[in-house]
Amino acid sequence: MSGRTQALAAGLLLVLAFAAGWFVNGWRADSRIARVEVSQSKQALAQVEQAQAATENKAGALLKHASDQQENTHDYTQQLAALEVGRAADAVRIAGLQHDIRSAATRNAQLAGDATACRHLADQHQRLAALAGEGAGVVGQLVGLVERRDAQVNALKGQIDMDRALIEQMK
Repeated sequence: MSGRTQALAAGLLLVLAFAAGWFVNGWRADSRIARVEVSQSKQALAQVEQAQAATENKAGALLKHASDQQENTHDYTQQLAALEVGRAADAVRIAGLQHDIRSAATRNAQLAGDATACRHLADQHQRLAALAGEGAGVVGQLVGLVERRDAQVNALKGQIDMDRALIEQMK
């Protein structure tokens, strides 16, 4: 083979070797890129799985919170209903107590009026008793006076009877 053919063959071999190297390096690069992409995909998958787990945890916590809040709201509603029933019963008791207080105030006013009336009657009774005592004294004096007048009238009547008898005898 001639020098030129050899050089050409060597150049061709060199080009083929370079192309093969280039091709192998391309495979290596593609393999590295593929490994990096797989690694990144695994990392992305791990991050997605972590995010999904975090989302599920958060959703579970939100569901738990919503359930607890619903229970609290239900309990609160029940307590409000119980308090309303108690308030209504208290209102009825208060109305009854107010009625009792008004009745007691009326009775106290009546009793105070009765007590005042009793004191007034007692005072009048004392005045009447004093007047009756004075009247009894006056009556006693008048009885004595009437008895004296009766005695005088009887004496005068006796005198008239004697005078008539004397006139009759004189006739």
